[in-house]
Amino acid sequence: MKKSMNNNIKTFIAAMAMSALLPTLAQAEEKPASTPRTPEPQTIVTINGYAVSDLEVLAFNALQGNQNKLDSQKAQVQLLNQLVNTTLLAQAAQKEGVDKLPQVVAALKMAKIQVLAEAKVNDYFAKHPVTDEEIKAAYDKKFTKEALQEYKVSHILVKEEQEAKDIIAALEKGGDFAELAKVHSLDSSKDAGGELGWVGRNQVVKPFGDAMSKLEKGKFSKTPVKSQFGWHVVLVEDTRAQQPPPLDQVKEQFRAQLQQQQLAKLVTEMRKQAKVEVAGAEKSTKPPAQGAPAK
Repeated sequence: MKKSMNNNIKTFIAAMAMSALLPTLAQAEEKPASTPRTPEPQTIVTINGYAVSDLEVLAFNALQGNQNKLDSQKAQVQLLNQLVNTTLLAQAAQKEGVDKLPQVVAALKMAKIQVLAEAKVNDYFAKHPVTDEEIKAAYDKKFTKEALQEYKVSHILVKEEQEAKDIIAALEKGGDFAELAKVHSLDSSKDAGGELGWVGRNQVVKPFGDAMSKLEKGKFSKTPVKSQFGWHVVLVEDTRAQQPPPLDQVKEQFRAQLQQQQLAKLVTEMRKQAKVEVAGAEKSTKPPAQGAPAK
């Protein structure tokens, strides 16, 4: 028995070593005869007559949230013991009829739906991989010259347009921007003379960003800038250009973002074609199309 268990563990370790080569659903499709066939699932352990394959061991590990890094024999044996213990508990639950409880039936149903949904996502990404060209295009779109530009900016925020015009007039006569901000500004930056520090266009509301980007270094806005917060007088004290992070450093982040966009588009199309009825929801009051009988 001990020898058999050792052989099983060795088989298990070998299976873990080849786990990176296991096919996704898409890769499991029939391939030309010249392509090596994927090995058949091998039984790793049998628990009260229930055989568990290497693929099932890998699936069990994935269901743990990939917390177990199978990079050592100790980790692999630990996972196998965890699987045996879990299986024994599940078998006891079935024997005692716990699997028939409504809440357990519902949980099992939802677990199956979750696994299938994740399998569909993996299959979709295997068939529609994000290309390096798409990643580079997204990178270039985000890190434009304009997006990398930063401004050391101050502002004075007031409630009325006329007050902003009066402040601009005072500045044109040589008034001190910081002192005027301390007296008139409604923003919390007033105590610092209206200074906001270094900001990019994506860090401020659009009207403010538009005005800021058009100002030369050391200049203030000659007309009040309106936003949802009130009226601003904007001063650009300095500008600088940031360097984008190396593409290789952020490549996987962009891949994940693009995959999320792909997935959102896929689900949106599915919802358009699906019939979803929420119990208790009010039915549409939209009038029937012309020529259609009213119900």
